[in-house]
Amino acid sequence: MAYISQTIFSLVKPAVQSLAGRLFVLTSGRDGSQKYRPTVNTFYETGIVTALYEHLLMSPLLQHLEIRHEMPYHGPVGAPKRVDLWLRPVNGGHPTLVEAGDFAVGKVHEDLKKISGINPNGTNWFLAFFRDPGETKPQDPWAVLRDSFARANGLDTNHVEADPSLVTHFEVYRPTGDHDTFGVALLKGL
Repeated sequence: MAYISQTIFSLVKPAVQSLAGRLFVLTSGRDGSQKYRPTVNTFYETGIVTALYEHLLMSPLLQHLEIRHEMPYHGPVGAPKRVDLWLRPVNGGHPTLVEAGDFAVGKVHEDLKKISGINPNGTNWFLAFFRDPGETKPQDPWAVLRDSFARANGLDTNHVEADPSLVTHFEVYRPTGDHDTFGVALLKGL
């Protein structure tokens, strides 16, 4: 089932570029958009996840899967825990869960712990976004991950696995010629 993770990863770039194009079209020429023009690097992460969800639904490689966004899991008490992306064969089986967000060691560990608790027999991933040039270095997310694994207070190799083939960065250009660097890594929960 490695094709699922590879397909998810391959769809991040077109999803982010699609979102960037929509943001440009929706804010272009609006008087109310003169002071603030959102970009993929300033847009709230849930918008990126929604764009990715749309691309997952359009993928012919995933057409045999049931795909859900913000899938609720009801526990014994309280509000349901929600999972950003949920993929499972239509006739049942163990799901693949994906939580996503801006890279932070605590967030990666917390989200993977949450989904491994609700999906102990399935496959669990964290889709990390690297968007802040000062902190997360979107131009080299692999270096950020490598450094984090090497630190005592960084990513824990007992709970998180990173494959260099599921780490990349790309440029998202605007019609003005400006661009944003967007880094991404699909990290596997162990």
